[in-house]
Amino acid sequence: MRSFATRPLELALCLTLLLALLMAGTARGDDFVLDADQIKAALHTATEEEGGFITRAVAMVQAGKLPREMFTTCFIWARKKPHHQFQYFKQALIVRAAGIGITVQ
Repeated sequence: MRSFATRPLELALCLTLLLALLMAGTARGDDFVLDADQIKAALHTATEEEGGFITRAVAMVQAGKLPREMFTTCFIWARKKPHHQFQYFKQALIVRAAGIGITVQ
């Protein structure tokens, strides 16, 4: 049988663990590095035009003209595709940005 003295300790441990998990989840999105060359490699860009699209999109995010979260979620989603990751990324970013009135070219 458990004593009442261990319950507060268990509760404190659970709350600490929950807080750590929440903070780790928040940090993951912020830890995504916007390095155009790494993104080009990850999305398997094949032409200068494709690379230029990545460079312009990264610049828009860094200038605050395109939401970072939108860029990141499109990138993560496209990376999960078995083929044509760049094309998935480009179309997703263009469509989602257009939905909030931003033109990405």
